[in-house]
Amino acid sequence: MDRRIKKSRAAIYQAFIHLLNQQPYDTITVQDIIDMADVGRSTFYAHFASKEMLLEEVCEDLFAHTFAKPQAQHDVHGTLAHIFYHFRNNQDKVATLLLSNNLYFTQRLKKELHHYVFPLLRPSLIRQKAPVPESFLEHFVATTFIETINWWLQQREPIDEQTITSYFLGVICTSYTST
Repeated sequence: MDRRIKKSRAAIYQAFIHLLNQQPYDTITVQDIIDMADVGRSTFYAHFASKEMLLEEVCEDLFAHTFAKPQAQHDVHGTLAHIFYHFRNNQDKVATLLLSNNLYFTQRLKKELHHYVFPLLRPSLIRQKAPVPESFLEHFVATTFIETINWWLQQREPIDEQTITSYFLGVICTSYTST
């Protein structure tokens, strides 16, 4: 990719994230983004069809890195710690999108968690919580994971990925013990 193209895309990304830190997604306009990024309208539209497409690409980029590691059914702790690690490394994007209560981001994150996290925990949860419907358990795991991320990223004293994973698993799976 041409260096100028990379520079323009990076400026648009950064402007978008910066704006999300300042105001709700719904109030951000393409004009706000191009003003902050100091690019022309045609440059923005050469890269993104809309601000929704920009948000989608930010999510896609974030989730592709976060959920890229193959699932290891036998290493639930390691797999979840890997996910927390990527959220910590992309804390600016994740925290901004979570705190902005962006519906698209939250729905995309839930979809990824349903696909990657719940299957890791499913056997244990089904065994431990037999009378509870599986659909409720799946929803509970995803929403609890999101709230755990939210709480974790807001802590003044940093908590490492291994520890937050142990906390999460300790609450979700009553028979879980840290290794």
